[in-house]
Amino acid sequence: MIELKTNEYYKISHLIAHKEEEFIFVFVQSVIDLNQRGKIFVNNFDNPTAGLVASRGGKYYLFGEEEDQTFNRSLLDFLSNPDNHANFYDLYFSSNTWLSFIKAPLIDNTVELRRTHYIFSDTTTAPDEHHVQSGEFPLTRINDKLYERYVKEIDDSYALLWDSAEVYLERAFGYCFLNESGFVSACNTFYLGGGYIEPDIITLSDYRKQGLALTLCQEFIKQSRQHKLIPYWDCDSGNNASNQLASKLGFNKVGEVPILWWHENKQVISNYLIKYNYKI
Repeated sequence: MIELKTNEYYKISHLIAHKEEEFIFVFVQSVIDLNQRGKIFVNNFDNPTAGLVASRGGKYYLFGEEEDQTFNRSLLDFLSNPDNHANFYDLYFSSNTWLSFIKAPLIDNTVELRRTHYIFSDTTTAPDEHHVQSGEFPLTRINDKLYERYVKEIDDSYALLWDSAEVYLERAFGYCFLNESGFVSACNTFYLGGGYIEPDIITLSDYRKQGLALTLCQEFIKQSRQHKLIPYWDCDSGNNASNQLASKLGFNKVGEVPILWWHENKQVISNYLIKYNYKI
């Protein structure tokens, strides 16, 4: 595989252009736009026909034609080597042919999941705003200190997604509810690129079903539209709570896509499959 330099990313634009009503992979656009770090590999420098976009945050996209066997072998070598990844990766595909080709060689290391995609288009009518009535949880915009606290206390993968709090706040945004102990619920920018923005929502188990996530997401959508960004939602097809929230917020379902998921900890995989009702 040949790694492109950032000023060479334009070479794959014709291979990843999407048509209206098709699936959008915001993380791919984010890497291309240099909003978030990643790498792009291709099979041919001058005239690429296949390639891999690898976001540093762990989302990968395999695209193009499937016939280049030299590229395919190097691709499998890359995916099979844990040293090339963070502690996991989600591998998305431009075609089911790629999935069929990759799945068998990686059968001992990955599992197939299904992701549901939603889009909040310019013609979408936003639902009536919901506001949490309790003064216990004032709605708070993420600042530099809260971002660093979120990375430390809630999700350290954000250190891979964004270079620093300064970079995050320059390019993205998020909102949260706090109590005296820390975060109760938060909605952050997961990926941002190509005019699209992907939210990431978490609510601690003791505070769910109180409308916290709904309120935060509504504020996130409002801010996105003010920045002329289109919110895009991607969640596990078995995550009923996330799918229901997307629908309640007024997102339109695009459809479902298969992915291959690798994680260095097989117990994490087993727990995930049970949680989201996959057959094991």
